[in-house]
Amino acid sequence: MRFLLSLIFILCMGPSFSQNTITGVVRDSQTGEPLPYCSISVKSKAHGIITNAEGFFSIPANLNSDTLGFSYLGFEALEIPAREVARIKIIQLKRKDVLLQEVVVHSDDDYLFDILSRCRKNLLKRCNDNVAKVYYGIETETRDRPVELLECYYNGYLNGISVNGLSLKNGRIGIAEMDQRYFLTLNSSKGISRMSLISQRDDYPSMPLQMSKREARKLFRLSLGPGDNETMHIIFSPKKNKEALFSGDLWIDKKSNILLKSDLHLMNAGKHPFLPMYPADSICSLDLNISHTFEKEGSSSRLDHINFSYRITYKSVRDTPTVPVPSVIKRDIMTRGIMYFYDYGNPFILPYFDYDKDFDDYRKIAIIPYNDFFWDNNNTLVLTKTQKENLGFLANEGCLVNYRDDNYGNDFLRIRHSDSTLSSLYEYNYYFWSPDKRIMLNRKLHQNGIYPREKINNSITSNLYNLNVQLFLDVTQNERTFNFKSYTVFDAMKTFYHLDEEAETKAFLNIYFDICEIERRRMENRLNSSANTIQKIDSIYNEAVRRKDEVTKKYLKEVQLGKVKKSMSEWNDYVFQNLGIDNLKLFGEKEN
Repeated sequence: MRFLLSLIFILCMGPSFSQNTITGVVRDSQTGEPLPYCSISVKSKAHGIITNAEGFFSIPANLNSDTLGFSYLGFEALEIPAREVARIKIIQLKRKDVLLQEVVVHSDDDYLFDILSRCRKNLLKRCNDNVAKVYYGIETETRDRPVELLECYYNGYLNGISVNGLSLKNGRIGIAEMDQRYFLTLNSSKGISRMSLISQRDDYPSMPLQMSKREARKLFRLSLGPGDNETMHIIFSPKKNKEALFSGDLWIDKKSNILLKSDLHLMNAGKHPFLPMYPADSICSLDLNISHTFEKEGSSSRLDHINFSYRITYKSVRDTPTVPVPSVIKRDIMTRGIMYFYDYGNPFILPYFDYDKDFDDYRKIAIIPYNDFFWDNNNTLVLTKTQKENLGFLANEGCLVNYRDDNYGNDFLRIRHSDSTLSSLYEYNYYFWSPDKRIMLNRKLHQNGIYPREKINNSITSNLYNLNVQLFLDVTQNERTFNFKSYTVFDAMKTFYHLDEEAETKAFLNIYFDICEIERRRMENRLNSSANTIQKIDSIYNEAVRRKDEVTKKYLKEVQLGKVKKSMSEWNDYVFQNLGIDNLKLFGEKEN
């Protein structure tokens, strides 16, 4: 589900270095149907990829020496030399022989509950912590029109097969309005990853692997589905209370009792993790399908991917004072997505930046700027034909968010409607340094409320204000090389200013911000000239933060909120020499 990705072709002089990007499609040899999310490995590499929803793949490999492995549940595994894959393009996997004879061996389903019980015990034993790279992509449509495409990369933190958390590396979004409204999936990554196969959740329906054998027998019926020599296929359905219990299928390895795959389904869910964006809105109904697929590793397995879809009937109400005519619109919204876990034990280098980890996906993407080097070197899933068409529609009829270097931050959250009006998705309080933009206090924030004169007179001045600026550093590692992108960010959430704004205040604030930008530039120069290990990067970054804090502390002490004219002039000259910006002149404070 990668959008507008570049194919990277490495052209080498000799045939012994024939590293190419190989493309193709994986199909069922019997029906010709594409096999979505089929695992593909390269023997010379630690991790592989999966096919997209149309069975298509694009993978770098050495034509002369590499062998590609293809595996898909219910099909014979296949290994083919990379050169042959590049030639034939279409890979056909053969279905395993289906076995049905076990259905008549047992007179009741008790033995199936025993199998589930052994499988559950196996899963509960696996409580080791792990970390993996995660690709997450979703697409949303209503009335046969795309309204949202989102893709993100995370570090995923797992305990056994359960996902404990996700930390964003980078993300981007395409959105389009419908009926002068936007549908935004603000935090679906958290909602999907929270679904546990072994622990019951208050915001999710239940399924048999979350229960003891006794509890499961009370709530579910089991039957045996088509399997093969290696795999047991168990079908389950609730006896009652169907709105609070999943129906589904489980595939379990016969020898080891390892869970290989689960498919869960629910119509008109009685409980779910999804919430409407506004209090007046409501979710009238929700149908949910969610599938977990695992990669077998010897006597164990690990989570490979979660693919899901849900259909929501959403009731949108607009009756605020800003809406001329109150209106209520009910519409069906369909979302499909994939969460792919790969490269275990080798996580991304996360951005060096401190922000509230409970922010939703949109707000996080607004904070972390687009990184072209990162996207060009992370080709995980290939766009399907439909997704390419949808992306083109969103580019023409909606807007693409974080698809270029200068599309982040405050501008990111301002949406232009079809009637040419502008609106903000929500308050944004991180401001990236720019030579063309100056900052000023936002008095609408409660932390910038002016204290009464009596309270100011009875307080220590340093307790009445605090300026917070962070150095943002995004590091991308490609093989043994590092790419750096850094920014100076004014954090309005952690800044407070309870004093009156005086003539020198604007210059005082902006010189402070500019001083931090000077330190960022020094840091980036050092990184580009000497950093070649994570340890060195950490050291250079921490030293830059320390120096920023020392220099700004000296500045605050010397200028005294901008009231010491001589010191202000000296610091203004320092900024002008390094950045070419004369803040005293810009804000009318330059002495004649």
